[in-house]
Amino acid sequence: MLADYENYFPGRNAEVPTIFSNTLAVATSPFSPRGSFLNTFYDDELWWALAWIKVYDVTNNVAYLNKAAEIYEDPKSVWATTPCKGGIWWDFARTSVNAIANELFLTASIKLANRIPSNPEYITMAKEAYSWFMASGMINPSDIINDGLNIGVSPCVNNGDEGWTYNQGVILSGLAEMTWATGDPSYNDLANTLATASMAHYANNPDLILHEPCEPNCDSDLSQFKGIYGRNIQFLVNRADVLPANLKAQFVEFLQNNANDIWASDRGVNNQLGLVWSGEPSVTATVETQSSALDAIVGAACVSR
Repeated sequence: MLADYENYFPGRNAEVPTIFSNTLAVATSPFSPRGSFLNTFYDDELWWALAWIKVYDVTNNVAYLNKAAEIYEDPKSVWATTPCKGGIWWDFARTSVNAIANELFLTASIKLANRIPSNPEYITMAKEAYSWFMASGMINPSDIINDGLNIGVSPCVNNGDEGWTYNQGVILSGLAEMTWATGDPSYNDLANTLATASMAHYANNPDLILHEPCEPNCDSDLSQFKGIYGRNIQFLVNRADVLPANLKAQFVEFLQNNANDIWASDRGVNNQLGLVWSGEPSVTATVETQSSALDAIVGAACVSR
C-alpha cells in the first residue's frame, strides 16, 4: 500500500522511503524464523517477495529486487513436488495445495521475469505456473477461483471451498504482466474476465461495495483480503495493456465508490478504519482492517489523479 502511494504521489510523505529501508533491515527477525523473510508458509514468503518487487519499482534500488529474488528461490524449490502434477505447497509441512500460494508464485515469477530478463528461468516458471493453474480446476465455471485443491483424491480436484476476495485479486496483476512479457493479449483478457466475474460476485450491490463472505466476523487474515483485491484492480486500471473503456470506467467507479463509503461510513475515532466498508454499528479497527481499507483508499486515489 505504501509503495503504491509513493509510486503515484512521490515525495508526499518523506517518511515512506525510510519505512522501506528500515523494514528490510529489521523485519527479518520477528517474521522469518528461517532467516531472510523465510518462515514455514510459502505464501507468506511470496507476499514479501511481491512487496519488495513493488518497492524496487518505486525506488529503483536493486537491493529490494535482489531480496525478492532471494526469497523466491525457497517456494520455487518445492515446485511440482505436490501430488497434483505441479504447483507449490501452501506450507513447509506440505499439508495443502491452495490457490493463493500458486497465484502468488505465478505473479512473482512473471514480475521477476519482467525485471530480470537476463534470467530465463523466471519466464519459464511463469509459463509453467500459468499452465498448471489453468489445468488445476481451481477456476470454477462461474470464473470464481475457489480456495484450493482436494489432495486426498487422484487426480487432485477443486475443493469447492469459498474463494475469498484475495484469491480473485492476486492473479490479476500477474496476468497483465504475462501479456507484457509475451505480447499475447489473452492473458490480460483472462484478467478482465476474472475481475468482472468476481466484482459481480463479491460486490453484488448497487454501489459495487466489496464484501468478504465472513463479514462482520472475519479473523485477522480474512480482514486484510479486500484491500489486496482493490490493489490489483487498481493495477489493471493503471497498467493493463488490454482494458476496454467500459471496463476501465467500471473499475474506476468500483474503487471510488468503495473509498467514498469507507470514509463516509466505516471511519471511527482518529480516522481508524474498520472491516465492513459499507458501515457497521460500531467501527472497530485493527492493523489488518486499517491497512486493507487504506489499500482501497490509495487505490482510488491512484486512479483519480
